[in-house]
Amino acid sequence: MSNLITKNFRLNALANQYAAAVHSHLIKQNAGEWFNVNADSFPIRVNIVGGITGVRQLVDAYFLEALQLNYQEWEAVAIALLDKCLAKDKSLNQTGIEIWESMISDMGSTVSGDGNG
Repeated sequence: MSNLITKNFRLNALANQYAAAVHSHLIKQNAGEWFNVNADSFPIRVNIVGGITGVRQLVDAYFLEALQLNYQEWEAVAIALLDKCLAKDKSLNQTGIEIWESMISDMGSTVSGDGNG
């Protein structure tokens, strides 16, 4: 894995579990390693490169970095949020899906260039 955003072992473990759960969710939902991002209401297919590691890079960029920029105690916030995203069997629960969908929305904003992503 490339440079991690944190050296916090618990946070890295949870972020890896979340990335694996998102990856599994996408494969079940889309029958492949991809998802759609809406940029100005135009759907763009995003292929995941690198499997779970590729998803983890998105989690770092669109979830952990956002928390890092906005919260002084961001690692504790991230741990608390990621704890709420995974079911007992380590699959995504509704909260985890909602956070992933929020990340997809931010990706769409970034692609659209509206500055909100």
